[in-house]
Amino acid sequence: MRAKEYADGRGEGMADRLRHITAESGHETISRRVDVDDAVVEQLRPLVARAIDTGEQVDIPDSYWIRAEEQEIATLAVAIGHTDTGADVRVSMVVSRGPSHKLPVLRVCTGAKALREIASELRDLDRCIAWAFLELWEQKHRAMGEILHAILEEERAYWSTVRW
Repeated sequence: MRAKEYADGRGEGMADRLRHITAESGHETISRRVDVDDAVVEQLRPLVARAIDTGEQVDIPDSYWIRAEEQEIATLAVAIGHTDTGADVRVSMVVSRGPSHKLPVLRVCTGAKALREIASELRDLDRCIAWAFLELWEQKHRAMGEILHAILEEERAYWSTVRW
């Protein structure tokens, strides 16, 4: 875990690794954030956000598309397809942030061959999408935490002036 600093200096752990599980084989590896291309994650972040917000198919680089749906708290289901095959899903994946004391989990299923083809073209697309989602989730929840912290500070200031 690496520490991310809030504006007031408080730190919160941000995972720098995730469990990467291939459903068909059961193969599991630990993937590090530094092993994926920052530029690709940066490029995918707004596309993943749009897919989450709209629930629609969103085009991504190299003629691929994604559909994404938040299923549970901090869990995202993603379908990946190629524009040449229409609406056919080539790869399905689920990313789960999970409890802060555990590593996030990426489960990938359907078509290991298709995944290898996509990975070779887009440099670990499944992991890049997973990291884009995890970073979006952290950014959103950090902002919510900062708002809550500001509200609590205002409440504390108010109650400190009340005379009983």
